[in-house]
Amino acid sequence: MGQRQFESDDADATTTPAETDTTDATDASDSVITVGEAIDQLDADALGPVARAAFAHAGELATLEYGRPAAVLGAIRLASRRSRHATLECERLAAVFDADPDAVSRADAAIASTLTPPADASTIRTLRRRLIVVEELLAAARAAESSAVPAHHTQQWSPTFADTAPWLLGRVEAAATRCEDAAPFGLDEDGLQAHADRLRSDLEFARLGTTLATLVARRQTV
Repeated sequence: MGQRQFESDDADATTTPAETDTTDATDASDSVITVGEAIDQLDADALGPVARAAFAHAGELATLEYGRPAAVLGAIRLASRRSRHATLECERLAAVFDADPDAVSRADAAIASTLTPPADASTIRTLRRRLIVVEELLAAARAAESSAVPAHHTQQWSPTFADTAPWLLGRVEAAATRCEDAAPFGLDEDGLQAHADRLRSDLEFARLGTTLATLVARRQTV
């Protein structure tokens, strides 16, 4: 009897950790579900990288407290809250997977408590507006260098650009419509591209929070 007991303990010890997204729930009544399976069923591929990173970071803790399904769904809901997409409501998630919506909400909060918070809405909004401006400047620089753009072509600027940087409109329109070389107008394509890349990175960190953004980036380089 004693030998069989030790063998059982050893078998349990070989179970894959929660961060591999394959651990069975501690409660045998919980159905086994992975982040990947839930993402596929929800048709929410865009949330996959963030949800997996969040679950790998604190999914084991949430699983112990609220069960495997709630922990997985909590990680996905957190990913939706910190993305540019609509937030997935606990009731919808719970209905799809026959889970307790309150447990999903608490699991989301438990995982979030281990992460740094995202930036405030004002900071995120400012970064988005700056990125829009730089992307339109980049488009203007490319248009100015393209021989395919007719001389009478008129660039359609977004309201965000007009509101955020009205002083640039005249210079950019001239570069996009009347000049073969955008450089004299301060529209350096390589510099604008580098600036846009930095703003996208800043915006990602602002939305996700420093800890979660770092976790996502690390998983992408593995």
